[in-house]
Amino acid sequence: MPTDIGDFDKRVLIRRWQDVPDSGFGIEQTFDAGTKVWARIDPVSSGVFFGSKQTETPVTHRFTVRRSNLVNEVTVTGEHVIEHLSLRYRVRRTIALEGRRDRLAIDTELLGAI
Repeated sequence: MPTDIGDFDKRVLIRRWQDVPDSGFGIEQTFDAGTKVWARIDPVSSGVFFGSKQTETPVTHRFTVRRSNLVNEVTVTGEHVIEHLSLRYRVRRTIALEGRRDRLAIDTELLGAI
């Protein structure tokens, strides 16, 4: 299904996620300031969802964004999360959408509320 520029109606924040040791021998999650972008958010089909469960990299939602120098398949990786409406999603993969160089599809897994 083609994506028109008007379909990007959700403001999301793409942030880099790092786990760092804390002083109590635990792990603390840290996130950078991130990049705000306009996106389209779609739940994935049941076939994609159950297929991804079998490979132990679940995918629950797809974010479609405009590709740029800051947001592309090299700069947005599995070390990133996307935040929207107090929900956090882990990035699983990024690909050029429909073979177009100006759109990026980001497959994610819903982690839960922030």
